[in-house]
Amino acid sequence: MLKHLSKIFFLLLLLTAISACSDFVEDGIEIDYPASNATLTVEPIAGENGAAEETVSYKITANATTNIKSLIVQSSNEGKNGSGFNVNSTEFDDPFIDHIFGTIQKNTQSFSVRYDYIIPTDISRTRLTFTIVDETGKVSVDKTISVVPNIKKYADRALFAKDNDFYDAFASIDGVVYPDIKNNYSRFTEENVAVQEKIDLAFYYDREQQNAVLAAPVSSRIFLELAINNSTRFKKLPASVKVDIANVTPSSLIELTAEEELLKTGATHIDNLKVGDVIGFITDLNSVNSLKTGLLKVTGLHPGSVARYDGIAFVLECDIVVQE
Repeated sequence: MLKHLSKIFFLLLLLTAISACSDFVEDGIEIDYPASNATLTVEPIAGENGAAEETVSYKITANATTNIKSLIVQSSNEGKNGSGFNVNSTEFDDPFIDHIFGTIQKNTQSFSVRYDYIIPTDISRTRLTFTIVDETGKVSVDKTISVVPNIKKYADRALFAKDNDFYDAFASIDGVVYPDIKNNYSRFTEENVAVQEKIDLAFYYDREQQNAVLAAPVSSRIFLELAINNSTRFKKLPASVKVDIANVTPSSLIELTAEEELLKTGATHIDNLKVGDVIGFITDLNSVNSLKTGLLKVTGLHPGSVARYDGIAFVLECDIVVQE
């Protein structure tokens, strides 16, 4: 009997504590507190954009002259399961009595904590409001997260070319290399036109000029005789910009490609490709993979051989990332 009574007593205490925390948080949101003289800074740890199901993290720093009672985070769209205060890292504090309601331990006047927001699907933007309540009032900071398209990565793609008449092409929608594009896909059959709609770039080698070229189907440098010639735009990134395709994220891809610049100043071909070059591109409006930005990194460029081309051919080895 005593054992059961002690369990009931503990449960009542727990429910009372949770209720108190809940009431306190409601007070923190709903009471019209005066402005606090505390300082609250919210800094994105790795950018404020992300794709669905990506995590956007913030460093929250609070300093007050009186005791801080709570840290409250409100969102216009609830984050996916797993969103919340991240207290696993030794780089940040854990000042909380509880991590759900954000109630702060007594006699706390400063802290630095991490908050993770996992972007839900089917939204384009969300607003987060961070609020601390101390003994003088409250202060809030708003942050907006823009949701960007997700990405696809294609590693170790190889495009072969015999010269500037016989060469391969690539489609970013499915990561497929289409061999000998002019001979295999120039006929206006239903199947060939479906491939032509996909093609975003071709690789050829000018033997006379010893020039390796990346070109859009519409480029005047190549004559594909296709029904559909997509006008992909390319721009070589400065050599000072170091890119590891494996580590590119949806938000960093946008920053690296700067979509408006590609549309305004991008060309339909890039000459003199070299190993290490990183090429930003944006697909044609009429392409199957319409108006998607991407990056192509040249990882290899050398003579090679392939059954479809007689004699010595040239091969472009590359890693590619593109928006979905």
